[in-house]
Amino acid sequence: MGIGLPLIDEYSHCGYADSVEHAALVQRILLVGAFTWKRLLAEYERRLQGSDVKSRLQTLRDAWEVCSPHAGPLPSLSVSRCPACANEAVSPAICRLPEDVYGLCSHCGHGVLLSQAAAAESVYRNSDYYTKQTANRVGYEDYLSEQRYREDKAAQLLDWIANSATRPIRSMLEIGSAYGFSRAAAERRGWRTFGVDLNPHAAATARKLYGFETFIGTLEQALTAGAVASGVWDLVLYQFVLEHVVDPIHELRQAAKSATPLGVVALLVPSMQAVERFVFGASYRSLRPDHLHLFSWKSLDSCLTKAGLARIVSRSTCSVHLLAGFLTEQELTMLYERGDGPDLVAIVAKEIS
Repeated sequence: MGIGLPLIDEYSHCGYADSVEHAALVQRILLVGAFTWKRLLAEYERRLQGSDVKSRLQTLRDAWEVCSPHAGPLPSLSVSRCPACANEAVSPAICRLPEDVYGLCSHCGHGVLLSQAAAAESVYRNSDYYTKQTANRVGYEDYLSEQRYREDKAAQLLDWIANSATRPIRSMLEIGSAYGFSRAAAERRGWRTFGVDLNPHAAATARKLYGFETFIGTLEQALTAGAVASGVWDLVLYQFVLEHVVDPIHELRQAAKSATPLGVVALLVPSMQAVERFVFGASYRSLRPDHLHLFSWKSLDSCLTKAGLARIVSRSTCSVHLLAGFLTEQELTMLYERGDGPDLVAIVAKEIS
């Protein structure tokens, strides 16, 4: 995390201690420059009074509101129906410039993209999706260069899933399998795998790297075509895929159909209830025009219930700790254990009737 490492003098501020390298990474993720970051630190120091975590986070939020280059005025939109809980309770909550508007459900805390989405299937089918990231963070800059990192990260995730599941896992179906990095980690464990992905370029790369075959299309299409058999998979894995799907409940029903009666579905989704979202507002890293949904634990549970699934094990995590300079490692750990990290991870199973 880099906690406790001193900054160079120009970045040294009361209540903030982080390495120069990590501070630069945070700025890149937030899409701000050094000038904005220095202004934030000065504003934070000027406002800081309380020493407890809640006071520091509120102060950081107030300081960021002054400095944020991404926040815009909210449009006048009528209250709409929540796709997770079905209540008429979604109101505009965040405008990320230039035009992305996100709603928040007052009943379940679900986040919904209300503006024009970049989530058409053509976006994901484009070969550039894995080689050129857009200015608003859609896609990847060079996904192939992350091969070792993503294989190692997948191995850690699969360890956690295997240790948390109540029955042995011998097969894995991954939806949004991309280049096959997670499948490779699973096959090294001795698991049989198959992948489903919309992107022909990704499927071709998985074949080139590992010899993997991938169904090009949606899971529903794969089930209909018989390319994926129903009820035979011990694990169905979704790594940051469900937020891109127009109807997450329908997708979860397809996942449930694919798993064995005692199999599990593992989900990684971005959080709408994350402390990072509270602090950074319109600059929150998961606010992207290809993210149709951001989940709270309550909204995720609502979707699962409607799909005949139930959460059995869960946690929140974080890949890059944007609050590390402001909170201690122990405080960050407590935040994640409370479920308020930016990434929600859940193992779910079919409800027994």
